[in-house]
Amino acid sequence: MIYHILNGDALLSQFPKEITGERIVFRECLVDGPVMPKEGQELWQLRESFIQQSYPGDFTHDYYTHSYLEILKIKSIPADSQIYCWFEEDLFCQVNLWFLFNYLKTHPAEVNLVLPYPDSPYHFSVLGEKQLIETYEKKSKKLSQRERAVLGDLWIHFQNNDVFEALKIADLFIERFPFLKPAVEAWRDMMPMGDFPGKPKATILEIQRDIQPSSFGQLFGEFQKRAPEYGLGDSQVLRMCRELGLFTEDKKTSF
Repeated sequence: MIYHILNGDALLSQFPKEITGERIVFRECLVDGPVMPKEGQELWQLRESFIQQSYPGDFTHDYYTHSYLEILKIKSIPADSQIYCWFEEDLFCQVNLWFLFNYLKTHPAEVNLVLPYPDSPYHFSVLGEKQLIETYEKKSKKLSQRERAVLGDLWIHFQNNDVFEALKIADLFIERFPFLKPAVEAWRDMMPMGDFPGKPKATILEIQRDIQPSSFGQLFGEFQKRAPEYGLGDSQVLRMCRELGLFTEDKKTSF
C-alpha cells in the first residue's frame, strides 16, 4: 500500500488523481509556539492550548480531530507500505518534517522524501499536475534508516532549542540534504538576541519602515518576498504584527 503524507490542505487540493495511494494531511505549524510538553502532558495537548490562546476566534477547526487524529493515522500505516513525505524546504515545512521522521523512526515501512523543483524550493503550488507526477515518479528520494534517524534527531534538537547541534548535523549531511543548512540557519536567525527581535519580526519592521503598507495583505505579500525561507502563513505573520502593535484589527484568512 502507498501512503502520501502531504504538507497541508493546499497540496491536497491540487494533488493529481493519477497518483494512487492514501493521503494524510499534516496540519500543524510546529515552528510557531511551544513544542516541549510538561511532565504528564502530551504534545497535542500543549499545541491545542497554544493555538486556542494565540489564535482566539481565528482557528475554526477542532484541533483534536482536524490535526491530532489526522497525524495519528501515520502510526497505523502497515509495515509493508511505501510512505511518500511531500514537504517543501522552508523552515515551516522542515520542522514539521523533522517531527514526522522522529515519529517514523522505528516504523518498518519504506520511506521516501518528495521535494518541489529546485527552482521553487518553497512552493509545490507552482507545479502543475504533470510536474507533480514527474516529481513523484522520478525525483523521490528513498531514505535509509540512518537518514531517517538523523532527520528525526533534528526534532529533538528543535524541542531542546539546540540550534548549534542541529547545524552540526546539517553540515555533515550537506551533500545528501543540502536544504537542511538553510532551514537550520533560518531557525537560528529567528531567535531574539538583545534588541534584535529575530529575523521574521525584524523583516516586518523593515517592511513597515520601507513601504508603510496600507493593509496587512500588502505587508504579508512583501514578507513572503523578503523571507520565503520561513514559509510562514498569514496567521503566523499577523500574530507577529499584533505583537508589534501593527494591524491589530485585521482578521486572518487561513491558518
